[in-house]
Amino acid sequence: MFTKASLKLTVFYSLFFFLLFWSFSFGLYTWMERSFGESYISQVKEKHYQTGQNTGEFNDDKITVVTVAGEVALNNLVNILIIFNASLLLIIPVASWFFARRTLAPIKQAHEQQKQFVSDASHELRTPLTILLGEIGVALRKQRSNQYYRQILKSNREELSRLSLLVENLLFLAREDQNKHNLQFAAVDITDVISSVIAGLNSEIKKKRLKIIFKPPEESIMVRGNASLLAQLFFNLIDNAIKYTPAKGTITVSLMKKNKAVKILVKDTGMGVSPTIRERIFERFYRADSSRSLIKGWGLGLPICRAIVKRHQGNLTLHSAEGKGSTFTVSLPVVSAKSAR
Repeated sequence: MFTKASLKLTVFYSLFFFLLFWSFSFGLYTWMERSFGESYISQVKEKHYQTGQNTGEFNDDKITVVTVAGEVALNNLVNILIIFNASLLLIIPVASWFFARRTLAPIKQAHEQQKQFVSDASHELRTPLTILLGEIGVALRKQRSNQYYRQILKSNREELSRLSLLVENLLFLAREDQNKHNLQFAAVDITDVISSVIAGLNSEIKKKRLKIIFKPPEESIMVRGNASLLAQLFFNLIDNAIKYTPAKGTITVSLMKKNKAVKILVKDTGMGVSPTIRERIFERFYRADSSRSLIKGWGLGLPICRAIVKRHQGNLTLHSAEGKGSTFTVSLPVVSAKSAR
């Protein structure tokens, strides 16, 4: 598809540039041809007398010389234009192909990403649906006990909850791509947001016997943003740290205010991320093969985090070493005390 589009765009660019240069060449030749007429002879004659060369009249012989000189110059121009336009027959198609490929490259990349996104989304949606259909099919084959039906319903509810969360995440990313989120921004105390998120994840932290260190700053740090999205941002980051940190590990959340920005660091003592996949983990549905079978998820948490940070005009970075844990750093612009009122 893109090869055909590139060829069509190459033909369009080639015709455009050929028409442009041929028109320029024709216009230049026409102008020069007219310039070497009577007005040219008059200008030469005027220059002849202005420079004090009064050694003789400007007779027919001199006019003939000037005319011949003009014709020679015009012929030379024609030869130059022919060589120039002939060389364009080779240069323009190659340049047009290059520019066509450059023009279509972002579109091709977006198309490939969309295809991959649809493929991954279909795969992730199919898994819980297959489980639901399988469990219901087994339950309907013959009469079962009430306890068995309760187990089936409980399992179905868990899969439906995961499916609902997946759909919500996909909807969030789709709206974010199209910039269709109508968000209300206000001054938000970032310390309160993180404290609430940690309190909400306390049961998961205790279940894995993790140690979490959070020392809020003495003074409030206000950022301009959407409290709900900021809560989702830090929920995803801290939940990610919980998932990938082994039992009895440590998670550290710290805040540092510097100039007109606040940096929030979420550090864990987990498995870490290798340099080869460090940037890829922010891609939708991407999960390292070693963790895919161990930890449930779809690989949408970090892409959502990056989208939220971008919406708040901030920055999200990862520093990690394999086997030595990871540190996610969120940088957000702060608002002054006067602006927060």
